[in-house]
Amino acid sequence: MRVFTYTAFLVGFAFAVSEGQMIFENNCLRCHQEGSKKPLSYLKKEYKGRADAIMVLAKQCPWGRNLSDMEIEMVSRWIAGEEK
Repeated sequence: MRVFTYTAFLVGFAFAVSEGQMIFENNCLRCHQEGSKKPLSYLKKEYKGRADAIMVLAKQCPWGRNLSDMEIEMVSRWIAGEEK
């Protein structure tokens, strides 16, 4: 029973982070840390509810250009706060 509970906890924890957040942390965070020109806090505040504007920015970003359209959409929706 302990093994099942522990496994269920790990599986639940693994899915607690959204895909958009995970992609952002793995690809975009190196340029958008606090103290940078456009940190994550600025992006979340400035582009709240505007995922389409973030998609345009991501396609211009050096690291964002390497992402697929689907990945850019997930990151954009997460930053804009539109992710369900």
